[in-house]
Parts: sequence; structure tokens; C-alpha cells
Amino acid sequence: MSRNGDINFTCRQCGGTFVFTRSEQDFYELKGFGPPGRCRECRSATENRTPHLTCAQCGIKMEKEAPIFCTTCLKNAQLAFERKASQGQKIAKATQAKLTAAESRKTELEESLYQTEQLAAELEIKVSNLSQDLEKAQESYIASGWLKPLLKSVEERLKALENTQRESDQRMFEVIHTMQKRYEDTSLLDIIKRSLVPYRGQGV
Repeated sequence: MSRNGDINFTCRQCGGTFVFTRSEQDFYELKGFGPPGRCRECRSATENRTPHLTCAQCGIKMEKEAPIFCTTCLKNAQLAFERKASQGQKIAKATQAKLTAAESRKTELEESLYQTEQLAAELEIKVSNLSQDLEKAQESYIASGWLKPLLKSVEERLKALENTQRESDQRMFEVIHTMQKRYEDTSLLDIIKRSLVPYRGQGV
């Protein structure tokens, strides 16, 4: 093979060497032909003797050097093509099913994301409210620092008043009891005399 991509072949008909150029290689590859087995001169001589083949159904002339298939090979090629087409349809259906499932999953994920965002917003509000309640509790706790001594003093005063009231009630009870005792032991005549003592003093 030369540097420019040309290939040297030996003609199977005349035995001579011929060059399969790079441009010819591209042309054969584009047409789907295999490498030539004969030189250009032998091919030209054969072409001059061989007429163009015509399709028996549509009448289109076949290109020279075009591959010719027998009925069996043509059917096999057609079956292989149909098999590939069927496989392609199955793959397309499976791909479409996957795309549909992916779209459904995407919708579910979007809905789940929306619900998560809503829950996060609600939690944020609750946290904010708890923070405010905590601040109020802290303020109340700080305020209770100077309220406690005051409340304790008031409580002590209330206890002292209760004790004083209790003592006063006890004394009043004792006085009443003593007076009742005295009046029970004193006759009615003595009571009248005691009540008239001031008047006697005024008469003197």
C-alpha cells in the first residue's frame, strides 16, 4: 500500500498488477461494493460484452458490477431486514414506555418536591413562633428575678397579718368569754347597782 492510500491488486483474469486508488476505494465503499478482483482493462472488456441487467418488475436498469442475489438469498435478506425492523419497533416501544414512565416519575417527584417545600415553609413558621415564645419566656424569667423577692415579702406580710388577726380574734374571744363569765356570776341586782353608780356620784 502506498502513502496516499492506494492498494495494489493482482487481476484474477489476466494476472497483471493494477492500482486500486483511494478515490475508487471511496466510491466502492459508498456503493457497498467489495474490492475489485480484475483490472480496469479486463472489466471494460467484460462490460462491453455484458449488457445492462434490468429489473423484471419495475424495469430499472441495474448498475454494472452491482451485486446480484438469488431468490433464496433475496428472501433471507428481506427476512433479516424485517427482523431488524421488528426489533427496531420493539426497541422504540420500550423506549417510549421508559419515556412515559420517566415523565410520570418526574411528575411524582415534582409533586413530592412541592409538598416538601410546603412542609418546610410550615416548619419555618413554627420555628419562628417557637423562637418568639422562647424570647417571651426568657423575658418573663428575667422579670421574675426581681418579682420573686417582692412576692416573698408580700407573702410574709400576709402571713404576719394572718397571725395578727388570729391573735386579735383569740383576745376578743377571751374578753367575751371573761365578760360572759362575769355576767353569769353577777346577779341582776349587782348589775343595776353598777349601772347606777355614776348617777349617785352626780347626786352627791
